[in-house]
Amino acid sequence: MAWMVLAIGASVAAQATQAAPGQAPVLVRREAPKPVVEGSDTCLPLQLSGALPVITATLGGRSLKFGFDTGAPGGPHINPTILDQLKAPQIGEARVSDPSLKNPVAVGIFEISDLKLGKLTVAKWQATGHPPRPDRLGEPDGIIGLDSFSGYVVTVDYPGGRLLATKGRLPEPDGRTSFRYEGSIPRVPLTIEGKAIDAHIDTGNSRYPLIVPEAYAAQLSGFANRFPIGIARSVNNKFDLMAQPVSDAKVGDIPLYASTAAFPAPAARGNIGSQLLRDFVLKVDPANRIVALERARPGLENGCPNA
Repeated sequence: MAWMVLAIGASVAAQATQAAPGQAPVLVRREAPKPVVEGSDTCLPLQLSGALPVITATLGGRSLKFGFDTGAPGGPHINPTILDQLKAPQIGEARVSDPSLKNPVAVGIFEISDLKLGKLTVAKWQATGHPPRPDRLGEPDGIIGLDSFSGYVVTVDYPGGRLLATKGRLPEPDGRTSFRYEGSIPRVPLTIEGKAIDAHIDTGNSRYPLIVPEAYAAQLSGFANRFPIGIARSVNNKFDLMAQPVSDAKVGDIPLYASTAAFPAPAARGNIGSQLLRDFVLKVDPANRIVALERARPGLENGCPNA
C-alpha cells in the first residue's frame, strides 16, 4: 500500500514550540537524498508473495528479499533487526505514514552502503527501519521502490516473472495505454461506470485489487449492495473494508475486468493493486513521469535467462 516518509524538520519544530498548548507538531514530507545508481541494464527474477512482487538484492554482502512497491518513494524500508546485524549507523529519525497522514509511526533513519540490485549498485544511501507486519504472510526483509532504480526505466513483468531496469526513456504517452503523472507515485486515469478518478498504480497493495474513496464509491450503482470484507492494514493504520459490485472499470482504453471495488481508500484517489496488475507488463519512467500498461500476451519473453 502506498506510503511515504515524513519528518519533523528544524524549522517546523520551531513553529511547533510556538503553537497553542496541546497542538500537534506539524509533519512535512522528508526529501530523502536521491541515490547514485550505477551499472548496466539488469534483469531481476520476480516472485510473488501472495500478490506482492518480490526481488532479491544484496546489502553489505547479505542476500535480502525486498517487496517491490511503487507506492513507497524514497529509500528502502528494512527490518531493523537486519540493520542492526549489518551494523548500519542510525543518523536520525523520521515518521512514516500512508497517504491519510494519520497516526504516523516513528522509525530510525540509517546509513546503508553497497546495495546491489542485479548489475546495479548504490554505493551509499539512507534506509528507514520498519518492523515486519505480522498480518502479512511471507513478509520480506524490506520494501524497496522506484527510487532504488533512479535514472532507469523500470519494467515489472508480472507474467514473465522478472523486473527489468534499463537506460533510456519511454515514448511520449498516448493517453490510452500510457500516461504522464505528477508526484513520486505513478498515477493513471481510472474510470468506473464512466466516472473518472485518479488512481495510484500500487504494486505494494496486495490486499485488494481495486480500492476507491468512499465518496466515490457512493456515486456508483452497486453502493446499495456493499458488504464487509474484513480489515486492511497500512504502515500506520487499519481500515474496515467494504466492497461493492462494479462494472466497466478501465484505465484509459484498457479494461480491468474488476467485478468489485473496495472502500475506503486511505487517500482521495483510487488504488490499483497487484492482484489486478499481475496480468500486465507495467513500465514506469520516473525521470519523465510516464507510466505504461500492456496486458500480457503469448510470445512475451519469460524470466531472466542469465540470472
